[in-house]
Amino acid sequence: MSEKKFTVRPQIEVSLTQQDIDDIMVAALEGGINYWCRKAKVVGEYLGEYASEQISRGGSLTLYDAESSDKWELTLEKFLNGVKLYFEQGCHVQVEDNSIDAGDIDANDADCIVQFALFEKVVFG
Repeated sequence: MSEKKFTVRPQIEVSLTQQDIDDIMVAALEGGINYWCRKAKVVGEYLGEYASEQISRGGSLTLYDAESSDKWELTLEKFLNGVKLYFEQGCHVQVEDNSIDAGDIDANDADCIVQFALFEKVVFG
């Protein structure tokens, strides 16, 4: 007789600061997504000093595929959904008092968050 298994899917709440989002976007733009994204372009006017600050301020970025003419628009709403999906898929970032340490998010994590935001799954790599 096989042992019975039980699945538990805990739900957590994570609060992100503007700085957390900026830090994740820096990790994505400066190495995380570069193998599949050849260029990130601010849509409209810069809302911060850098492109990495666009999303947390409610702006958007157009991300261009490295090998085709495909492009995608990343918005704050999509980014937050990407974070949600990232946690649901079993990320490896510690949550303490409903907060994360964005320093724990490396380029690979940031890449996954952006891919979840754009495609609702990891498509590349």
